[in-house]
Amino acid sequence: MSVSSRPRALYLRIADQIRAQISDGSLREGDRLPTEAEIAASWDTTRTTAVKGLGVLINEGLIVSQRPRGHFVRARRPMVYRPQAEFRRRPLTSEMDAFVAQLSDEGRVATQKIEVSIIKPTTEVRDRLRLAEGELTAVRRRVRYIDGVPYNTNDSYFPLDLVQGSEIMDPADITRGANTVLAELGYPQVRAIDEIHVRMPTPEEVERLHLGPGTAVASHVTTGYTASGRPVRTVINCLPGDRHVITYERAKPPISGQLVIRPASEADLDTVTSLWTGAASWLGKRGIDQWQYAPRLERIVQNIEAGECFLVEDQGVPVATITVDDHPDPDFWTSEEAEEPAVYVHRMVVRRDSSGHELGGAMLDWASQMAADQGARWVRLDAWRENQQLQEFYASRGFEHLRTVTVEGRGSGALFQRRAGDVRGAGPQLITLSPDQGTD
Repeated sequence: MSVSSRPRALYLRIADQIRAQISDGSLREGDRLPTEAEIAASWDTTRTTAVKGLGVLINEGLIVSQRPRGHFVRARRPMVYRPQAEFRRRPLTSEMDAFVAQLSDEGRVATQKIEVSIIKPTTEVRDRLRLAEGELTAVRRRVRYIDGVPYNTNDSYFPLDLVQGSEIMDPADITRGANTVLAELGYPQVRAIDEIHVRMPTPEEVERLHLGPGTAVASHVTTGYTASGRPVRTVINCLPGDRHVITYERAKPPISGQLVIRPASEADLDTVTSLWTGAASWLGKRGIDQWQYAPRLERIVQNIEAGECFLVEDQGVPVATITVDDHPDPDFWTSEEAEEPAVYVHRMVVRRDSSGHELGGAMLDWASQMAADQGARWVRLDAWRENQQLQEFYASRGFEHLRTVTVEGRGSGALFQRRAGDVRGAGPQLITLSPDQGTD
């Protein structure tokens, strides 16, 4: 298939030039564009072609037409919209007060209009609330304004039998919030499912939000559920694309504080191997050559059978592994050192999504205490020679760097030791389980 060599249509080149000027800042928000006649003259074309080029930019949402004044670069002063704030604890002030306070800090004026009605729900709402055919919903329809401009709509749907006679049926702002009212009615929400659909607006949304041509919207649909799994509220927010920035804040879930460490069993071989390969993959992506080979399954099996391989679990979920034995590697440790009572740490891995909780430090403390209980003098390990960050980690946890040994074919060789019984209190406490104990 050949690629057409025909030149790009002139009206598209007009649009390309103006778009580039907006992108590089030559034309700023609110700037007036040249008139249709001026554009036509500068391109030696007809006014019809100029209008067609401007129409492309209007449909893209980059400019607006304000006849008879002309065409202007669309001004964007977006509202920051945070869906994850739905279930955060908040002061006992009205929802609108919080909305007003947020925008007042920015020097903007916020208002809203609320309507409440009883309706037959659409299929979209009925399915999410799991309503039978013919069941009715109460809907609180809100339009929120900033500086007199309608910025978004927020329509909340409730099964009518749950909220009949409550504050939810009153077309006024609810001081405590609708979620609190639902909880007081016996339907507290414990989780929600969020969906975000990006699309062009419906005619009703165009009218409610005074949308111009080329303005896409994000439809944020949230359905809240009780502990029993019953859906009790569906909210549909319509957010014009030129007026909002949708911001999500993500944080690592905290560990439970009830971590256990137990000997791995034969059934855990895949888990231990998966933790190791996950760490190896992460290291490789960072340009570190540590563990860039297939897992040595035979050695892992030997450690498991000898009771030397351990798993750390958070509420039954494996989050880390460590191997501890009393076998000095003759490639690294001298015969004199091998005579000293010591335990040796190998294959210490923390799952990436559980990092940041000092699990590595907790495992080293655990190994140190175990060494002391066994009458050992030292906790020792050999770290990867080229992994400087790992070596700094061990040094910061009280390990002394003895020396670095280079052995052909071996990537490890940075030797560290710490006195047995030296517990630094780093990270969460690990509860040791024996092989015959469960994790309950």
